[in-house]
Amino acid sequence: MLLPRLPAIVAGSLVSLLVVGCMSTPPSQIEELQTDVPEAWDTAASGGEFNPQLWMQDFGDPQLVEIMREALQHNFGLMAAAARRDASVAGTLSARSGMWPSITASANKNQSRRSSATGIQQTPVNRSYSTNARFNWELDLWGALRNGYKGDLADAEAALADFEATRLSIAGRTAQAWYNAIEAEQQLALAKRTLEAFEESKRNVEEGFEQGIGTALGVRLIRANLASSASTLEQRIRGRESAVRNLEVLLGRYPAGELAVRTEWPEIGTNVPAGLPTELLLRRPDVLSAERSLAATQQRKYESKKAMLPNLGITLTRGTNTRDAADLFDLDARRVWTRVWSVSMPLFQGGRIRANIARSEALHEQAVANYTGTVLTAFREVEDALTEQDSFARDYEFQQVATEESQAAESLAWEQYESGLADITTVLDAVRRSLSAQRSLITTTNRRIQSRIDLYLALGGGFSFELAEEN
Repeated sequence: MLLPRLPAIVAGSLVSLLVVGCMSTPPSQIEELQTDVPEAWDTAASGGEFNPQLWMQDFGDPQLVEIMREALQHNFGLMAAAARRDASVAGTLSARSGMWPSITASANKNQSRRSSATGIQQTPVNRSYSTNARFNWELDLWGALRNGYKGDLADAEAALADFEATRLSIAGRTAQAWYNAIEAEQQLALAKRTLEAFEESKRNVEEGFEQGIGTALGVRLIRANLASSASTLEQRIRGRESAVRNLEVLLGRYPAGELAVRTEWPEIGTNVPAGLPTELLLRRPDVLSAERSLAATQQRKYESKKAMLPNLGITLTRGTNTRDAADLFDLDARRVWTRVWSVSMPLFQGGRIRANIARSEALHEQAVANYTGTVLTAFREVEDALTEQDSFARDYEFQQVATEESQAAESLAWEQYESGLADITTVLDAVRRSLSAQRSLITTTNRRIQSRIDLYLALGGGFSFELAEEN
C-alpha cells in the first residue's frame, strides 16, 4: 500500500462521502411562486382528469402517427436537444468529482551531468528513480461542495425537462405542419376547380355575346375573373410547396416538395378534460425546467455564502526514491512520505466573495421571477386554448352553413343568368361569396384542429404511438 493509514477523521469523512452517490436533488420550489394557483380553470367546460396520452387517439389519423414517429426519429433539432441534454448530464457527473479526493501516481527517471570545477572534465552522469502516490482532498465540512453538486443536479434535471419540452414542441409543430399541408392541398384543389369553372363560364359568356345575348361588360368581367383565378392558383401552388417543404424539414428529409399529403380532415373528438392547474405545475416540461433552474440558483446561493468559512485540506504522499532502478519498488528501505494538513480561511479578497454572494442572490431572484412568469404564461395558454375549443366549434358550424348557402346561391344565380333573370355582375358576386365561404371553411377547419393541438401542448400532453395504433 502506497498511502499511510488514514486518520480517523478522514475515514469518517470518506464514509459520509460515499453517500454522495445517492444524494437527493433539491426539494420542490413551488412555494416560491409569486402568484396564486387557482383551484380550477376559469373555463367551465374544462373539468375532468386530463389524460396526457389521449391526443394521438383524439385525431384518429393513422398517417399522422407515422409522420410524428418519423419526425421524432429523424428531426435534427431534436437530435441537437438530445446532445445538449447529454452534455448537461455529463457536466454534472464531471462536477461531482470535486467532492471526491484526488489520487495521482507518478514514476520518474532523472538524469543530470555537469562540468567539473576546472571546466575541462565533466562529472559522471547522475541517475535517480522515484515513484510517488499523492492523495489530496478538500474536506467539505460545511456542505458548500454538496450545495454546488445539488445545483448541478438541478441543472441536469432542467436539461432533461428542456429536452422533453423540445420533443413535445417538435411533435406539436409536426402535427400542425401536417394539417397546414392538408389545408394548402385543399386550397389548391379548390383553386383548380374554380379555374376550371371560370374557363367553362368564359366560353358560355363569350358564346352568348356572339349570339347577341350577353354584353361586352360581361365578357370583360368573366375574363378578369378567369385571370384572377389563374393568379390565385399560382399562389396556392406556391403555398402548397412551401407547406410540404416545411413538413419535410421537420421530418429530417430533403425539402423536395414531394411528400404525398392527404386531403381529408380528421374527426376530432369532444372537449378535452383539462385536469387541475396544480397538476400542470408537475407535468408541463417548460414549467418543470424553470422550477429546477430556480432550485439550482438556490443551492448556488448557499454555496456562495459558505465560501466565507474556513477550509480544511489533506495532502498525503507516499513513494520511493533511489539511484538504482532495481530498488524502485523497495517500499521499506527506500520509502519517502509526507503528511500535510492545511486550514485556510479567506481574510481579504477585495470584495470578491461578497460580490459573488450578491450576484447569486440576484440570480435567485431572477429565477423566481422567471419561474412565476413561466407558470403564468402556461396558465394563459391553457385558458386561451380552452376558450377557443367552444368558439371554434361554433365558428365551424357557422362556416358550414355559410358555405352551403353561398354555393346554393351561386347555382341559383347561374340559373337565373341563363334564363335572363340576372346579369353577370350578380352572378360573379355570388361566385365571389361562394369562393370566400369555401376558403374560410377550409381555414376555419384547420384553425380548429390547430387550436386542439395547442391545447394538448399547453397542458403538457405526451403521446403514445401504441395507443394510437390500437385506436
